[in-house]
Amino acid sequence: MFSAHYWWKFFNSTLHGFTGFVFGWLVYTAIPIYIATTIVTYRKKEFIIKIPLIDKVLGYTSKFLSGKKTEEKTEETQPQEEQTVKSIDSDVPPDVPPELRIPYARAKHNLSLTGPVSVYNKQTQQKSKKTEQTPEAMDTNSPMPIPTDFDISESLDNGDESIPLFKDIIFDEQKPEPEPEKLENNTTKYFTEKNIEFETYKQFIATNKYVIYEHNDEDFWIMDDKVWFAAGKQIDSPTEELIGLAKQNELTPVIYLHSQNIMDIENIISGFEKSGIRVVKNLDELE
Repeated sequence: MFSAHYWWKFFNSTLHGFTGFVFGWLVYTAIPIYIATTIVTYRKKEFIIKIPLIDKVLGYTSKFLSGKKTEEKTEETQPQEEQTVKSIDSDVPPDVPPELRIPYARAKHNLSLTGPVSVYNKQTQQKSKKTEQTPEAMDTNSPMPIPTDFDISESLDNGDESIPLFKDIIFDEQKPEPEPEKLENNTTKYFTEKNIEFETYKQFIATNKYVIYEHNDEDFWIMDDKVWFAAGKQIDSPTEELIGLAKQNELTPVIYLHSQNIMDIENIISGFEKSGIRVVKNLDELE
């Protein structure tokens, strides 16, 4: 690639036939590829195509060099233990077996059997003295004194409230059920003002003629056959239960639309009326 003679020879040569065309095309296309791979290799500091043999050679050389460095470091920083053992090895009798010479020398010179220990790192063994606590040594200022026995009848007679007492727990005791909240809306207020007798059940109001469900939410509602929903709200459609209550008590089912913010309200009203429900927009229509 960096030979000017071959480039001069290439540009001054004549290529014939299909083979010559292919050869020239390969040479011209290799120039930008060569430049691009050279730039990428220079920036990333690694070859684009990795050859396993070169990686193995580099790995072996790095391990060899690191092994040499560690050997040099270990030679430079030899522990003081070997020097002390060599210095005191001369005091060991010659009839001591070789495997016992080092333990013998350590025991003779009061050295540790596991290794040299600095004077500053020796652990001082302190005898722990257990002090038995007597009742007189207890803290008398504690908020709840601990009794010495379980006979607390005398303290109860004195009215001491600081001593905890056990109370009987009745597991079968039934708590009274909370009373259901009374339904109060525009319909109940209207009947109260008109002195009309009525009863409430869930969200329904029953008189001697009608079973009424009031819709008074001002949000925009979509009323399907099974579910009614608005923004962040959803309830089951009350029409089936309203019709069932009316049939059981031989009354007329009524839906009072106090709020008429409903999508496609005309078709919704016609659907209610087809199912047998009367729709009113004013309670005066019930008189």
